[in-house]
Parts: sequence; structure tokens; C-alpha cells
Amino acid sequence: MSRLIDNSSQTLVQALKNTFPLTDRVDVLTAYFYFSGFSLLAEELNDKHIRILVGKSIDPDAINELSAAIKSYPNVDLNTYQNKKYYSLSRSQRKKEHTESFIRLFNKSSLSEAFDSTASQTMQTIFERKLHDGTLEIRMTSADNHAKTFILTNKPEFSASGDSKGVVFMGSSNFTYSGLTGQGELDHRFSDNQDYEKYLQHFNKLWNDSNVIDIQTSDSNEDFIKAIEKRLWLHSKPDPYKIFIRILHELYCQTDEDDIKTPGSIFGGKFINLRYQLDAIRAGISCIKKNNGVIVADVVGLGKSIIAAGYSS
Repeated sequence: MSRLIDNSSQTLVQALKNTFPLTDRVDVLTAYFYFSGFSLLAEELNDKHIRILVGKSIDPDAINELSAAIKSYPNVDLNTYQNKKYYSLSRSQRKKEHTESFIRLFNKSSLSEAFDSTASQTMQTIFERKLHDGTLEIRMTSADNHAKTFILTNKPEFSASGDSKGVVFMGSSNFTYSGLTGQGELDHRFSDNQDYEKYLQHFNKLWNDSNVIDIQTSDSNEDFIKAIEKRLWLHSKPDPYKIFIRILHELYCQTDEDDIKTPGSIFGGKFINLRYQLDAIRAGISCIKKNNGVIVADVVGLGKSIIAAGYSS
């Protein structure tokens, strides 16, 4: 017997949260997985062993474009932003690409007020702790995989002596924010043992494939964790002097450059107008007028090319 979930009368995230208290293990097969999906369920997943099997990855160089598209259309098709050369990448290159896109999307998402919050930072702490203690494991399928399945195994005391082994949610939803909450998704909930065992067997077959790519497991190296701890903004530690200078800049730095063209107007709405980019355009134009030039320097993915377009326009 199955029940339909359309993210309208009930979202998949609500259905999962309703079922999690009965479960002790969660296995997820998903085309795309990013922190936005985990953060919605982090507190409920805190005491569970989780295995996530990812079938696809977004091109890291497409993160800026994707972030802009999501602002106007949250249910954007992620396949549009997959690396067109993905099929020709080696296993190590696929792992590197997934790690890079995960980090860039996390840092890009942090620019929004909804993400840059104490709650979101707490969810990230849960995510990293579970990676360290081995209760969260992530792998990528050896071949491109579009499937989306959430397999929840019941705790022994809730299994009715084996008559109710677990619950399966299967449909169109990725393990992402839009997949768990967005309109246009459709999933079925199965609770009979025959379906549970069938989907779990399929998941285990893919998980144990000899060509599967370890992102982070209890037996793998810690490259993924080290990359996260090195590059996510949550772990950045600017020195006190730079903080002091920044405070002075915020308090006293003023420019007269109010008549500027914004990224949104330059690119026909393709990019949103982020405050830090507008400030950089104003400051840069002022610097050009005073010094006949300006240097734009920042980390990867924060829109140096967009800022430069503001100068030339």
C-alpha cells in the first residue's frame, strides 16, 4: 500500500520528520545532494546512521549561474548545471568535482540571510560531527544515476517483531531544499516489507559496487572533511587587526558613487543585486576616479567578473 506526497498538501520533509522517530537508520539514493537538504532534517537525523548515495554533481563553474536562477525559480532543473564532460571524468575527478561544488554552493548560499543564521550553523556542526564519527557516510555511484529513494529502517521496538521493517519514500525528490519542499515533485510512501526489502537490496547493491566513489565513509580518507574545514566560511578566522580595519571601513568609508549600474540591470535580471557586489562597484569606481585604476581580488565564486562589469558599464 502506498501514499502519494506532492509537496502541496504535505511536503516530503514533513512526511520524513513524521516517520524519523520510529527509525534508527536512513539510506538515501539521490541524483543530487547538497547541505540545503540535510539542514532541513539535521536535528531529526542527529541520532541516526545515514548512508547517502549520490548519482550526479553540479559543475562548480556553474554555481553562480545556478544561485542566480534559484532566486527567481526555486525549482530549477539541476541537470541543466551538470558538467557536460561529466561522463569522461575519472573517479578521482568526479570526487573532486562533487567536493568543489558542495563547498562553492555552501559558501554561495551563506550570502543569504536565511542561511547565515545560528540555526544553520548548528546544522552544519551536526553534519561535520556525523562525518567525523562515521554515522554519516557519502558515496557516489559508479555511473550516472537519476534515482531518488529514501529508505528508513525501523528501530527493533517499532518493527512489530519484523512485520514492519521500515518505510520507503520513492519518487522525484532530490536530497536538496527544493527537492524536499518544492512544488512539482511527486513521491510515494511504501510501508510493506516486500517493497522495503526490494529497495534496500537495490541500494545495497549500488552502495557495495566495486567502482563506487567514496566521498566520506568510515573506511575512507578524510579529504572531504579536510576540504570542508579548510574552505567553508564557518571555519574562517580573520585576524583581529583585519576585523578592526573592516569595522572602521564600515563606519566611516563613504563614496559618492550612487549612480551605478547594478548586476541585475547589466545582465537583464540574470544575477541578483548582492550588497557586497554593489559596495565593491561603488568603491571601485571611486578608486578609479582617484587613482586611475583598481584591483579586484577575492576568493573564487564571489563574482569578480560581475563586479568588473559594473565598472565597465
